[in-house]
Amino acid sequence: MGDLLYHMTEWLRTTQLVELALWISETPLNLWIVTHFWAIPIFQVVHILSIAMAFGSILMVNLRIYSAAGTNLTMLETSKRFIPWIWGSLVMLIISGIFMIIGEPIRELINPIFWIKMVLVVVAILFSLWFHNSVVKKADQGIGASARVGAIFVTILWCVIMLCGRWIAYAPV
Repeated sequence: MGDLLYHMTEWLRTTQLVELALWISETPLNLWIVTHFWAIPIFQVVHILSIAMAFGSILMVNLRIYSAAGTNLTMLETSKRFIPWIWGSLVMLIISGIFMIIGEPIRELINPIFWIKMVLVVVAILFSLWFHNSVVKKADQGIGASARVGAIFVTILWCVIMLCGRWIAYAPV
């Protein structure tokens, strides 16, 4: 795995991302973020709280699939309750993530773990949309084994995304 990440980093260094990162590092917003030592930690706190809100909401929907939480609510009611929290937190994740990229563009854009995380986030969002929509539509017929497996997959996928987010700080660039 280390060799793969090393080769991916070397490949990323041959792309236009290096020039983009250097350009971002000279923008006024980057300079403002860098000169205010508290800016990056605040964006990181917002990012972490947003992922906690998103993951908690996703977990509540998935626990409802297993009848382990919110059993007095239908699947549709559970979705209506938590889906707005998921979307709101994803918006905050995007905003705080953009500010963290602007604050440390080379660390982020030349990092293979960052790109793995971004691909996983897109996969997680698309799969979650499809999965939760299909579960809500079929909830009247009962929740089957495929829905339970999907709930586990979504939970594991978001755990891997959080792991990648933490790993970004330690990956060599």
